[in-house]
Amino acid sequence: MRLLLVVPWWRDCQDFSDEESRELEAEYLEDMPDVAAGRARAAAALGLELPDRSTVLARLSEVATRLGKDYVLIFTPEGNPYEPLFAA
Repeated sequence: MRLLLVVPWWRDCQDFSDEESRELEAEYLEDMPDVAAGRARAAAALGLELPDRSTVLARLSEVATRLGKDYVLIFTPEGNPYEPLFAA
């Protein structure tokens, strides 16, 4: 939930950097200028303290690039067993 509130543009992050996130935020705010107010209301309603952007991006990077090595996708959306392209 914190990821969605702090960096709702997370799906477009390629290198998980603050600079990249600031650029994506600027684009995002062009379409949704009231994001900050909505973020604050949602966090308050959920009783969440929001971490800073760099903390959230570091965690996103960890989950996306490191933790996945410890898990195996059993079935793909097509219903076929996953076969890694490269052996570990």
